[in-house]
Amino acid sequence: MSSRNSHSVNILETPFSTVTSNGHWFHATRDTVNKYVPGLLKKYSYEDLITKSVTWIDSADSIAMLLYFALAFTVNPWIAIITAPLFHYWWYHNKSAFVNIPFLTVVNLINKDLFQLLIAAVALSFMGISGMYLAVSFGILYFFLFKVSLLRRLWDKLDQSSKKDKLPLNDRVLKMVLIKYALYENMPPVEIERLENHVRQAVIDFNTKKKK
Repeated sequence: MSSRNSHSVNILETPFSTVTSNGHWFHATRDTVNKYVPGLLKKYSYEDLITKSVTWIDSADSIAMLLYFALAFTVNPWIAIITAPLFHYWWYHNKSAFVNIPFLTVVNLINKDLFQLLIAAVALSFMGISGMYLAVSFGILYFFLFKVSLLRRLWDKLDQSSKKDKLPLNDRVLKMVLIKYALYENMPPVEIERLENHVRQAVIDFNTKKKK
């Protein structure tokens, strides 16, 4: 077991998985990537790949928050109130399909605490001055929910009761990050497919052990 730090993300590696300081769990390790995508870690560090995956995972909270504030000023407040959590659910469960490496720079910016605090402070202040009290109330609520990732934790809880043999959402994002870099480096996608099968089997084995 080893603990490593990359940027602001603390990474704890066990022989079978990787866990980050903000609670993101991956059923893959440095050795897994070396085995199924040989050569990739010579070009990109494992910490960097995990950090990029976490950045994209956290985008659900950041984008949903910005969407709420944008809609609150342009449409009926109730539309913004309903749309934000629905979008969060949809994006969180489908974000792996939209992984875009160049766009990660933008996502990393909107994930920053300072950026989100600035946007929330300006938006909530203007809402208060304009008498948008309903929007202010839900703005404060959603800011809290998204900042501490409570909705993400709720979705994760609900997903635990679904099929146990599905590739977990975090591992889907990591897989897509690996695919993007593998294709960029002209590495065979078949290795990525083997990685997915390996991770899926690791999830099945993990869930089987928990039942014993």
